[in-house]
Amino acid sequence: MNTNSEKDRLKKTTIIYLVVMVLIVVLVLLAVQDTQVKTVAVILVLLVGAAAIIVQWLLLGKKGEATKVQEPVKPVQEKVKPAKPTQKATTPMPSKPEEKKQAKEEEVVSTQTGAQCETAGVYHCSEHPDKTVTMEEGKRFPPCRGDDKGHSATWVLES
Repeated sequence: MNTNSEKDRLKKTTIIYLVVMVLIVVLVLLAVQDTQVKTVAVILVLLVGAAAIIVQWLLLGKKGEATKVQEPVKPVQEKVKPAKPTQKATTPMPSKPEEKKQAKEEEVVSTQTGAQCETAGVYHCSEHPDKTVTMEEGKRFPPCRGDDKGHSATWVLES
């Protein structure tokens, strides 16, 4: 974005706003007979036009600040809740048949409060293992009531 071309465009737009404001003021002065209505109308036109011009110039300053900073911004890594309602965490794929059997046994199904149940069974809260819920497929997971207050929970299927 070239700042000189932006400023030129802004100057042209400002001139157009001023011409339109003058035309509206002239029309009001010619068409309206009551002097109080004329005064109020002219003041309103001037205020609205001036506000539009000021806002336009202020926005140019902000656009200029945004284009000055060209350095790449490193994303902040946060703990993000899983996007899918149900996730299956597995160990790396084993090569031997005995290891495959163990990997299937170690498979963990977990989900979040509010997600629909995809695997029916008894789930416990990851923060409060003593708090369990029995879920049917299609039902939504409730908040955990551990510590006598509800909180969003990660529910883990008990094997």
